[in-house]
Amino acid sequence: MPKSISFHRLPGLNSLFVDYVENFERVSSFYEQDYRQPVEQWKGIRETTNLHKKDLVEGLLEDAQRWESGRQTIKNIEALAKPETLAVVTGQQVGLFGGPLFTFYKATSAVLWARRIEKETGRPTVPVFWMETTDHDFYEINSIRMLDLAGEEVTLSLSNPPKEKRRVVGGITFNGEIEQLIHRLWNLMPANTYRGPLLEMLSDIYKPGETVGNAFARLFTYLFGDDGLVLFDADNARSKGAVRPLLDRIIESGDGLNDLLEESTKAVENKGYQAQISPQEDRLQLFVKYGEVRIPVSNDGTLLYEDRPHEQIGLEGLRRRAAENPEIFLPKVSLRPIMQDFLFPTAAYLAGPSEIAYFAQLKPLYRYLGVRMPAIIPRLSLTLLEGKIKKTLDKYGFTPEQLSKGPQELIRERLESDSSNDIVGLFAGIRKKWGEIHEELGYGLMHIDPTLQHPMEKTMARFQQGLNVLEDKARMALSHKNETLVSQVEKCCRHLAPQSQLQERRYSLQYYLVRYGRSLGQRIRSQAKIDLFRHQLIDLENGD
Repeated sequence: MPKSISFHRLPGLNSLFVDYVENFERVSSFYEQDYRQPVEQWKGIRETTNLHKKDLVEGLLEDAQRWESGRQTIKNIEALAKPETLAVVTGQQVGLFGGPLFTFYKATSAVLWARRIEKETGRPTVPVFWMETTDHDFYEINSIRMLDLAGEEVTLSLSNPPKEKRRVVGGITFNGEIEQLIHRLWNLMPANTYRGPLLEMLSDIYKPGETVGNAFARLFTYLFGDDGLVLFDADNARSKGAVRPLLDRIIESGDGLNDLLEESTKAVENKGYQAQISPQEDRLQLFVKYGEVRIPVSNDGTLLYEDRPHEQIGLEGLRRRAAENPEIFLPKVSLRPIMQDFLFPTAAYLAGPSEIAYFAQLKPLYRYLGVRMPAIIPRLSLTLLEGKIKKTLDKYGFTPEQLSKGPQELIRERLESDSSNDIVGLFAGIRKKWGEIHEELGYGLMHIDPTLQHPMEKTMARFQQGLNVLEDKARMALSHKNETLVSQVEKCCRHLAPQSQLQERRYSLQYYLVRYGRSLGQRIRSQAKIDLFRHQLIDLENGD
C-alpha cells in the first residue's frame, strides 16, 4: 500500500470534489452512480449495451491505422462493434509533448479500471481516451514545464498562437519552432541511456508539418499501445456520423437544456459549492465549426460570427446541416460528456477534480437527452518521489503535504524548532521586557508631565519597528548559517510541490521518462491503488 494523503489536506482543490471523495453522501444527489459500490451494483451496468455504430468503429479504425496503432488497440476497436462491449473513458486536451503528468495518469487509470470491470462483469471492456482536439484554448496546450539539470524549473512553449481567436487546437500545424524545442529538450535532459531513444521518438512525432492532435495521438500510441488504449479524436469526421440522432435532440431542445443547466447550477450553489459551468442564455450548447474556427449558435439558429455578419439559418437549417455534415457540430463543455457517452457504451468515466465538480451540473441534461450517466470515478492522483528527494524528506522529517507551505515557511519552522536557533523565544523575551519598561516609563512620565506621553509612544514605536527589522536580519543570518538546509528544502519543494501546486499539474511527463524510461509506467502501476481515492506517493526506486 503506497503512502497517501487525504485530499482535504492538499492545496487548490474545489470543495465539491473533496466532498465527493470524502463525504459522498453530501453530494450523491448530483450523480447517478455511487462509484464506491462494487461494479455489479452500479445502476444500469447490466442494461448498458453497445449499439453497433458503424461510423464510430470505421472512424476509429481509420485513425488507428494512421497512427500505426498496435494489434491490441485494433482488437479493442473491433470489440466496440459488439453489443456486449463496455468502455471506460477518460480524456484531456492534447497538450504539447503529452501535457502535464496528470494526463498520463488519466490514461493509466482508464487502462487499469477497464481491466477490473472486465474481470468483475465478464464483459469485454475497452479503455478509451477522448482527445479534446476541438478546444480553442491555445495557451492550455502550448507549453510544458520541467526541471533542468540544475533542478531549476524551465518552460518550453510554442510562441505563435493562431490568428483566429476560436481556432480549434488539434489542427494547428507545427513549424520549425518545434525542432528548436526538441533541441532544448536534449540540453535539459541527462546524458543517460534513455535520452537518445526518447528524443529520437519525440523527433519522429513532433516535427514540422505534423498537427498538434496527430502528434499527441502518436505519442500516446507509443506509451499505451501494449494496453490497447483506444484514442478518439473529437474532430474525427467519420466517427461523428454516429451522433446525428443526438444532434437532432439538442437542436430541438431550444431553451430546455439551458433551463435545466440553470436549475442544476442553482442546486449546486445552494449547497455552498462553486459551479464550474456558467449557463449562457439564448445559446445552443453547441458550436458550429467554420473552417477551423468554432462559431457559437443562438437558440434561434443564428451563427454568431466575430469577423463577419451573423448568419440566420434557423433551427431547420441547423437540422439539415446536422444530417448532412454532423462533423461540423462541436459540443460545449456541458454536452461533451453526454456526446461521449452517446457514442460509447461508457461504464465509467475517469475524472479529475474539476471534471467531477462540473459533472454535478449535468445529471438533468443526461436524463433530458436520454443518455445514461456513467459512474464518475476519481482518476489516480500521484506525486512521484525520486530516491534523492525521499532521502532529504527523511533527513529533515518533512512530509510531502507540508511542502505546499513553500520553502520559506518550512525553513523558518525547521530553524525555529531548534532550541539553538530560538529567534522567536529570544525576541519574545525582549518584547515582554520592553512591555514592562513601556508600562513603568509611562506611569512615571504621567506623574511628571502628561504631555510627555505622545513623544514616549513615538519613541516606543520606533524601537518596535527597529526590533522587527533586527528580527528579520537575524532570520536571514540564520538562513545563511544553514545554507545546506535551505538548498535541500527548496529542492524538495521544487520537485514535489512547485509553487505550492501539485507536481502532477505543473510538470511534464518527459522529465521522468528520460530518467526511468518505459519502466516508469510499471513502477507506477506496481504501487498505485486505483480504488484508494486519496493522493498517493509513488516511490520511483521501487517497482522496477
